[in-house]
Amino acid sequence: MQVFDAAASAATLDPAAMMQEFAAGDPRMAALVEMMQAQRAQPCNDVAAPDERDELIVEMSARLDAAEARLTKMTRIARQLHEAGRAASQRLSNLAAALGACGLCWGDDPACLGCRGRGRPGMVRPDPQIRAELFGAQSPAREAAMHSH
Repeated sequence: MQVFDAAASAATLDPAAMMQEFAAGDPRMAALVEMMQAQRAQPCNDVAAPDERDELIVEMSARLDAAEARLTKMTRIARQLHEAGRAASQRLSNLAAALGACGLCWGDDPACLGCRGRGRPGMVRPDPQIRAELFGAQSPAREAAMHSH
């Protein structure tokens, strides 16, 4: 079991003493220690005066408020665009059903899980109810003639 000398262990824990020990053995370290001590002795000129800090706080606060206002506006626009896209998608899906086309790709995508690229208008029987809602009611004779072809 080792017994530590309290004075020796205190000296090794003192950063200033450690730096002096390093400086004694290495001229580059001595120059570094000297620069650090000189820097520590000089007051820091980088700290803004209280008035300058207050002005900076006001400026940054105004910039933050402007950024928050832009974010709120962009969020509102994004919601509107999302809703418009959803509504357009629903209208296209209804149109596809009214025309007997694939509502996913309209027959344009060979990798489509719904039709494998064969779902062009007329491929399946059109939905008569959606067709009537979109294009108006047709006479039963005309409807029968369309389906007999």
